[in-house]
Amino acid sequence: MKKRMTAMLLVSVLLVLCAVPALAVAPKVEKTEYEGNGVVEVDFSASKVTYKNPAVAVKDADGRKLTAKITHKDDDDLTFKVSGIKAGTRYTYTITGVRKGSSGTYGKVKGSFTTPSEKPAITKVKYDKADKALEIDFATKVQFKNLKVTVKDKAGNKLTVKKIEKGDDDLEVRVAGMKKGGKYTVTVSGVRVKGVGKYIKVSKSFVA
Repeated sequence: MKKRMTAMLLVSVLLVLCAVPALAVAPKVEKTEYEGNGVVEVDFSASKVTYKNPAVAVKDADGRKLTAKITHKDDDDLTFKVSGIKAGTRYTYTITGVRKGSSGTYGKVKGSFTTPSEKPAITKVKYDKADKALEIDFATKVQFKNLKVTVKDKAGNKLTVKKIEKGDDDLEVRVAGMKKGGKYTVTVSGVRVKGVGKYIKVSKSFVA
């Protein structure tokens, strides 16, 4: 009798366990990057992510919901576009219908992003004496239009700029006549934060 009851108890436990759905294993967010023009890319730490009717909701600091739409999804990242966002503002997002791997129920992930200010900023200027080049780093991704770079010494004399190489968030400028330890000012004209505002000019003083 005891053996029969034990067997029945084990069967009942197994039935209960089978009836409970696998827990949701939502992927963790590795990085969230604002690409400009309302586009946000979310990279997941998991190597494989699957979706089922995914959706994204975006809110501002006051809890107001903005219009957002998923434009691309892959095994390890997702991209969405938001309408009506402002410069220099922090937003939160929630992605639903996503899971880590190919088993378990679909859960949700949360994150945030901050849009850059309207004015581009030069964060660092470094002089490479061997290449006679300036490495100019910006605080955010930028765009250029009718780009012009000028370099002046402490007395206001303009140096010769020979070549400009553009990057997503930097410039490499080859300049003649610079001296190590000298004080200079570099001005970049025709630059803006990617997808934000007008093209303007920004300057920064530095020591070579």
